[in-house]
Amino acid sequence: MQPVPLIHITDLFMPPGDPDDHIDLATVYALPEFDVRAVVLDYSGGWEGCYPIEPAFIPVVQLNYLTGRAVPVAVGPISPLTSPDDTCTDRPLREQAGIELITRVLRESPSPAYVSVVGSTRALTAAINRDPELARKKIRAVLLSAGATGDFKECNVEMDPAAFVGLFRSGVKIHWFPCATEKGPFDTGEHNTFWCASHAQLFKDLPRPLRAWFTHSYTGNLRGDILRALDEQGMWPPWDNIFTVPVRNMWSTAMFVLAAGRVLVKVEAAWRFVSAESAPEDAPRQCLELEPVEVTVTDNAVTHWTPAGGGEPNVLLFRRNPGTEHTSAMAEALNSLLCSMPLDR
Repeated sequence: MQPVPLIHITDLFMPPGDPDDHIDLATVYALPEFDVRAVVLDYSGGWEGCYPIEPAFIPVVQLNYLTGRAVPVAVGPISPLTSPDDTCTDRPLREQAGIELITRVLRESPSPAYVSVVGSTRALTAAINRDPELARKKIRAVLLSAGATGDFKECNVEMDPAAFVGLFRSGVKIHWFPCATEKGPFDTGEHNTFWCASHAQLFKDLPRPLRAWFTHSYTGNLRGDILRALDEQGMWPPWDNIFTVPVRNMWSTAMFVLAAGRVLVKVEAAWRFVSAESAPEDAPRQCLELEPVEVTVTDNAVTHWTPAGGGEPNVLLFRRNPGTEHTSAMAEALNSLLCSMPLDR
C-alpha cells in the first residue's frame, strides 16, 4: 500500500510554547503510512505576555536529517484572517510561503492528501480560498485538532476565528478531533481528545538521536551547530530533567493513528497501534473511531453538531471511551511508536 500524502500544519515554536507539538511532529514522522510532503508553521508572532518565540524551523530540519528526509517547511500568515474568505494575497512575501507551499503540494500530489492541523487553520483556509476547486479535489480530508464539543472558546479557534469559520464552510471533508468539551481543554469526554502522561511513560527507551532531538527542542537551545548537537545531547542533564516531567498534556495522537489506518489493541499483553488488517479479532481494543455528523458554525466560530441523518456528510467526528485504561493504553502505544521511528543511527 502506497503511503498517503500528508501536509502537516503546526504551531511549533522554538523554544516550545506547548511541547506536545513536538511529540505530534515526531508521531507524524514515525508513521510509515504517511508520505509527509510539507510542514507549515502556524506562527502568530509570539504569545501575549510570554517569552519571545520563533517558528521552529530547526526541529523540522533536524528531524529531516535524522530520518533521511527532505520535507520542505515554511511559515504561514502571522495575523488572523480579516474574513472567512480572505486569501491573504496582501500579506508580505515571507507570510505567503506557507500558503503557496500548501497549494503547490496539493497540485503536485499524485493522489488526494491529508492536511493535519494542530493550531489555527489560517494558512489552510487562505489556501482553500485561493483555489477552492483544487482543495475540494485534492484534499482527502482535513485532520482538524481544534474546537470544542460544546460552548467553549478553544485556543486554536480563538487564534483565528474567521479561518475556523471559513474552513467549516468551505465544503472540504473534515475529520474533526475537538480538543475541548464545554468544560474546557483538560476535560475528558466521549468526543474530545485530551489525555495526558508523564515523560517517563512517553519517552521510555527512546533511541539516543530522538532523545537528543527532544533535548534540543525543549530546552530552547541556541547552539548554531544543530547537527553536531544531536550527537552530543540526549544524555545526562538536561535530558534527565526533561525525562522527569510528571505530566505532558496531549490532544492530537488519535487523529494521526486513525488517519494511518491503525487501531489501538493489546497484543501479547502490550498496547500497540497496529494496522487494522493485522489486529487480532479477539484482542482487547480501545475505541478510536469517527462517526458522521452535521455541523453548523456561527459567524463567531461557535460550532453546533448533531448525528448525521444520512447521505455523505462532510464532517466525521471523533469518538472514544475515555478513562484510565484509555489513557494508559495511549501512553504505552505512543511510546512504542516513537521508539520505532526509523533513524539513521
